[in-house]
Amino acid sequence: MGLLVLLVLASYLSYGGSVKITDAFSYQSAVVAAQRDVELLEVEQFDRKSVRSELRPYEKLLASDLLRIDAIAQTQDERAPVLRFPATREDYARLDEILHDKEVLGRKRFDDAVARNTLTRNVANALFALVAVLFVLLEGRLRRRVEEGRSLVERLQRAFISKRRDLPNVDLGSVLISATRGSSVGGDTHDVFTFDRKNGMFMVADVSGKGIDAAVDTALVKYSIRTLFSENDDPGWVLAKFAAIYARSAESLESFIVLFLGVIDLETGRVRYASAGHEPAWFRCGQDVVLLPTTGPIVGMEPAPEYGTKTLLLGKGDVVVVGTDGLTESRDSRGRQLGAEGVAAWLTELSGGAQATAEAIVKRLRKRSTRITDDLALLVVRYMPRLSAGVVNPAGTAGDVPSQPQLVGGEASP
Repeated sequence: MGLLVLLVLASYLSYGGSVKITDAFSYQSAVVAAQRDVELLEVEQFDRKSVRSELRPYEKLLASDLLRIDAIAQTQDERAPVLRFPATREDYARLDEILHDKEVLGRKRFDDAVARNTLTRNVANALFALVAVLFVLLEGRLRRRVEEGRSLVERLQRAFISKRRDLPNVDLGSVLISATRGSSVGGDTHDVFTFDRKNGMFMVADVSGKGIDAAVDTALVKYSIRTLFSENDDPGWVLAKFAAIYARSAESLESFIVLFLGVIDLETGRVRYASAGHEPAWFRCGQDVVLLPTTGPIVGMEPAPEYGTKTLLLGKGDVVVVGTDGLTESRDSRGRQLGAEGVAAWLTELSGGAQATAEAIVKRLRKRSTRITDDLALLVVRYMPRLSAGVVNPAGTAGDVPSQPQLVGGEASP
């Protein structure tokens, strides 16, 4: 009976500490979400001058996150402030200041929970040592609890990383690699989704920093871009609006985002894209490969940048490849960078489906470099329309592949 009591006590100490860490983490996440909601709502209300009906979804989102903060708060100081709509600029400034204080409290609560969990876990391990026979039965559960405490940040990153969605008439391939040993936490991400029946969006972004800060910024990129696409489907316009939001919300002057944003017409293969100082993207038609130039500065470098929108036409089998600098800046054993031209040379030698192409690039990268020292996001978009008899592909006749890549030109963002 005594051994059973020790076993129950050890299990309680191991489990209770992990629960407190999870609660503290949930509170911190709710505060960060509310901060982002305030920034988005303020931009919509005062910069974009949206009407009341257009502001209500943003207000509801902010109100729900404030309620979530209250639900997790343990003390009066941790409780969320009250905000009445419509709010003034002074109200937003006050709320932002209060939320900043809550974030500090949340960070302390998280650190304290980790410290307490470390102590209780040590006690629990000692108790398990006294009941070695029963420890064998509970070893798996203890290991899961300990691992849960160590992987909170990783789970945050996985929650924020976009899952690749299938697009009609498009073959997609992707690879996402973190260079941090033992962790999936990285600032490189990609996203694919359809925002109407005719168009699909694809994006690759490289966020500065690591850990929680980078994970939060990847979430900001994903959800801000998706929200802005509900207003306008021009990539240059969306990128300019997002850059303005990020300039107001970035916590550090050194923070930046390198980003490629494309929209593909799923019926015609027409691609419009905007590129914020991004590593070169590649357009492959047959064995010909063209580098796609950037259309504006890196996000975070200027307070109100402008971005152009460029257009190209994809025929059947044509491919757009977008990667982060973990690809082009990789080095071989002699310290030589691969570079954009090196990737272009690889693409002329590769064939097959989009995922096979993405995996072949990574295989060559691993063979060329002893180990990957930077995060890498890679997205391959291959246009594969299902053409009916007599239907003409806008890039040629039905089933034809153009002999040269068709770059249509640029458009100024509105």
